[in-house]
Amino acid sequence: MPGLLIVIILIGVVILATPGDNLGTLRRLAGFDEPPTAGPYRFVHTQPGTQVPVGYNPCQAIKIAVNPQGAPSNYSELVDTAIRHISEASGLRLQRVADTDDRNFHRGYAGTGPRPAVLVAWATTTEVPALEGNVIGVAASARMNLYQRQEYSTGMVALDRFDFMDFDMSTDRPYAQAILDHEFAHLVGLDHVHDEDELMNEENVGLTSFGPGDREGLARLGALDC
Repeated sequence: MPGLLIVIILIGVVILATPGDNLGTLRRLAGFDEPPTAGPYRFVHTQPGTQVPVGYNPCQAIKIAVNPQGAPSNYSELVDTAIRHISEASGLRLQRVADTDDRNFHRGYAGTGPRPAVLVAWATTTEVPALEGNVIGVAASARMNLYQRQEYSTGMVALDRFDFMDFDMSTDRPYAQAILDHEFAHLVGLDHVHDEDELMNEENVGLTSFGPGDREGLARLGALDC
């Protein structure tokens, strides 16, 4: 008993000294499974000279305006669901505003007055050349320089109008939703990864929900300083 007590005390001292390095090893030795690690994630932009992501201000609402021209009949449901999925995963507050007839995909902010709403629209390759080829959606946000850091101010999500016409929403709706979720994640700051278990995989086929890495990356974007 005295010897066992000494061992327990020494283990406790080791854990207190280096908890992150030793607790996992002790759990494995005791027969406990380690909690699953998050999958991979990448950010579109990081603060100069750091690994801190550029993102939207988490203390301000990100306004979303939809142009319904050329959109599928259930466009409103698709957008609202993407907003909910991103908000739940990140904590960011995406706020849909009234639909718009704006089709200016070159979003920017001069630094004065209200920030323009993010534009979501179904477009042609003439309007958005980046949709050419096998690309069904693109998204981007405009950066603005603040004191010692950068922040997204507004952006756009463009979906290929003719590709969406080919969807049968009675059977293909989950895949259409996954495309919007993927592009909205780009909008707030996630980049592509090369992992088939993540929705942000550039060649994703069949995955319809965020993976662990996607969720970790989105949570980090929502935890930025205001």
